[in-house]
Amino acid sequence: MKVMIFDGSMEELLIAVYKVYLDKMDPILYRKEDYVMNLIEEPYEIAFCDEQFQRVRKSMTDKFLSESLNTISYALKHQSRESPTLVLRYIIACFKNPKEGINYQDSLILKVIKMARQVQLESHRFTGFVRFSVVDGLYVSKISPDHDVLEFIAPHFTDRYRDQRFIIYDEKRHRALFSQDGQSLFRNGIDLDEKLLQKDAFTSYWMQYYKHISIQERKNPSAQKRSMPLRYWNNLVETQEGEASRNDKGLWNPVDGVPDVIL
Repeated sequence: MKVMIFDGSMEELLIAVYKVYLDKMDPILYRKEDYVMNLIEEPYEIAFCDEQFQRVRKSMTDKFLSESLNTISYALKHQSRESPTLVLRYIIACFKNPKEGINYQDSLILKVIKMARQVQLESHRFTGFVRFSVVDGLYVSKISPDHDVLEFIAPHFTDRYRDQRFIIYDEKRHRALFSQDGQSLFRNGIDLDEKLLQKDAFTSYWMQYYKHISIQERKNPSAQKRSMPLRYWNNLVETQEGEASRNDKGLWNPVDGVPDVIL
């Protein structure tokens, strides 16, 4: 049985759609990094073709609901190994009936929509969970999101830091967003120099800020964990050992909720 392998991009996803319809390939798709060789499947590696991409893209843009197009964009970036196959089948369902993309009674449609919402929620969270340090005028941040959210958070930071050069590095995927003069560039296969992640004055100021807004009588570790999930703490300076004060349960105590402030 042939299965398709792609680089995880929207461009090659649409080539996979073309292969399903024109070459009668089975709608089974894996990212290269997720695929494990076995004796049953025969991997077929997708090769980009601009003509095929434009043909499928135009057809989807003309026929699909805007909600469905958004769902596809977000769900494709879900960390699940199954997400490319599910998104591909979602697209096929939408070609059969464009309104099927919002049919919550269908188990496939509902699963893809839920995946898209998880990625969308995490993207929203990371507009407030990014902490920068400054090295020689370059703003640098390291993040570890569950899903591949760099493309979704790029507009927020590119607009906010329009006059600065910055890098946001996804250490899980070795992928980085570079921005300068309001222009964004993504690079894969990046290993960021740890020297760019050294503590600076902004780090100290940020930790001191949290120390001074902490109200002892309003300690609420449960609320803190809901607002700022533990899995993100490794890349948040205010939760690190050292300069930051901690309570007897090892938790930092800001006021309830997390202010959406980035120094």
